[in-house]
Amino acid sequence: MLECLIAEILEVAENTACDSGRTEIVPWHLQLSAECTQPENLDPAKRPQCQDRPGELYENGSFYIFTKELIVNKTCLQSGKEGHIEPEHSVDIDWSVAERSVLRYGYFGRGVSLMFCQVSGCLTDGRVFLSVVGQDTVSVHTRDTTGIRMLQKDDVEVVLLVSSRDPAQALADKLKRLTGCEVQEVGDEPLDHVQAIVEKKKLDWKDVAYMGSDTSDASCLNLAGLSAVPADAPAEAVTAAKYTCRLVGGAGAVREFAEHVLRQKETAKSQMKQDRIDRIHF
Repeated sequence: MLECLIAEILEVAENTACDSGRTEIVPWHLQLSAECTQPENLDPAKRPQCQDRPGELYENGSFYIFTKELIVNKTCLQSGKEGHIEPEHSVDIDWSVAERSVLRYGYFGRGVSLMFCQVSGCLTDGRVFLSVVGQDTVSVHTRDTTGIRMLQKDDVEVVLLVSSRDPAQALADKLKRLTGCEVQEVGDEPLDHVQAIVEKKKLDWKDVAYMGSDTSDASCLNLAGLSAVPADAPAEAVTAAKYTCRLVGGAGAVREFAEHVLRQKETAKSQMKQDRIDRIHF
């Protein structure tokens, strides 16, 4: 019975649907003195069907083509010979919402070309295995090194970051051979060193990805167009990052973020392709 009722409602809705090429606006305004709302363009007692309304136009974007005399004589841009074009697609953007989305999920206008990755806590799990013979060791997951190679194959340069107190710093040469990445030593505030690299390569931060694992990475995580932390990162780093991995450091988190970066790059390429198509059609 319920399925039949839903099917009947959908059939009626389809048969009485509005013309999708026409904008239907039913504005109401608030009368403060009467504390009620009133319709501006219809009589609620004789409300027409949507498809019977002639439709209305509102400004969404304009081209102004006029002569100097029009401005001088009429002091306006409209001459009484206005025309209109009804777009196939029209979207109003709330810029405050758009800004929050970019800050939370990242910018992918062109796709990143440079990624910084902290070794300790991201490429490794942060643990150091102490040996009585003085050969301390750390472990690196092959899944993560594969993720780095995936980025490099897609023309994303990866720079690994190690601190002077990080045991992995002594393994810089081995890390470079293993991953093919530049290994950069940074201090307590990574931004001081990373900023210089970004400027040297003449990049904007929106074209940079950053993966960190601690509170000292917060500044870089905030600035980067795409940024991430492993699942076991501290709260301050998680808040600053635009993406939080499901996996922990040293167990595939770098690979997970690499795949996220590549998806964003593919989205950017698709959007740029669609923009070119739209401009050709226009």
